[in-house]
Amino acid sequence: MPDRGGEGFTPHDHAASAALSGARILLGDRDEGTAARIAETLRSHGASHVHCVGSVADFLSAGAVPPAPVRLWDVAVWDTGISGDDASLTALLDQWRTGVPGAPVVVSDEAPSTRRAMAALRGRAADMVERGDPDGLVAAVARVLENRADPLRVEGARQAGPRMLVVGAHPDDVEIGAGGIIHRRAHGGWGITILTLSGGANGGDPDRRREEAHRAAEVLGAHLIMENLPDGSISDDSATVRTIERAVAEVDPDVVLVHSESDTHQDHRAVHRATLVASRQVARLACYQSPSATVAYQPNRFVELSEADLEAKLSAIGAHNSQAASRWYLEEELLRSTARYWGRFSRTRYAEPLELVHDNTPLGYYPADHA
Repeated sequence: MPDRGGEGFTPHDHAASAALSGARILLGDRDEGTAARIAETLRSHGASHVHCVGSVADFLSAGAVPPAPVRLWDVAVWDTGISGDDASLTALLDQWRTGVPGAPVVVSDEAPSTRRAMAALRGRAADMVERGDPDGLVAAVARVLENRADPLRVEGARQAGPRMLVVGAHPDDVEIGAGGIIHRRAHGGWGITILTLSGGANGGDPDRRREEAHRAAEVLGAHLIMENLPDGSISDDSATVRTIERAVAEVDPDVVLVHSESDTHQDHRAVHRATLVASRQVARLACYQSPSATVAYQPNRFVELSEADLEAKLSAIGAHNSQAASRWYLEEELLRSTARYWGRFSRTRYAEPLELVHDNTPLGYYPADHA
């Protein structure tokens, strides 16, 4: 997750102070001096109780049984330097969520990286910040508390309809994996944006492929954003994360769909990892199936498609006519039979599969006909 040091929070930031007012915060940090400085910063913004611990055992113990007069925690902050490697971080967060399910965790790291952020996301951390940036920590904790204090705050913006961002590495990726879902949601009142991260130069002329992508999005009823990352060598570095973050900020989606990690194409895997980081604040994220997905792809949601949805998907894929004639996986018979196969899992004629990665929607709230 990116460094938030440039956001400029100060002890006089009224929005942050309002969010932290009266907050009860459990702080885990390896160094007593650092913990004391962070605690003082949090208190200066209105936190009523900040309890500091320096070990995994003390963190979990204080989480389960808060010291008086605290009865429960509003949020916890955890220094990754205590828990060690990535697997240990994920395991700790899993233990915390089991023992203290109501209190989100903001993770602080000495030098945040995509790899460490992935470990935090697997443990469903609320956010990650740089350990040496107390202002960034205050900003992150304030955001978490605002969302907890008003779980339907996001719902209030739904009056214009829920929104979905569908991310793909190349032109035609999202149409193949989720074209039917896109059409179904778009014609059910959702705002749909497709983010394609490369022009697909390895598969043909980029200008032609761009035109095809726009026609396909129009068929499905979606808005298209096309970037120009290098086809065949997309990475999951900070530049890719920032590119996706711009789209997330623009769309403000309820749901993000992206390639699965279980995929033999290196671009697809990189886009998956970068999207998980860029979409860490999005309520729901799920993965669609690409032709290059492996048998490790494990769908756990199946979205029913009507005949019209499937036909729209086929038409959108057909709009990529520079690819359709040369790609075996774009044959209509295969696409139709695949949708028919997945339909059996939802007891419908046609369906598309999704592999749900996380779902942080407020309890009892789902946008109508959710993915």
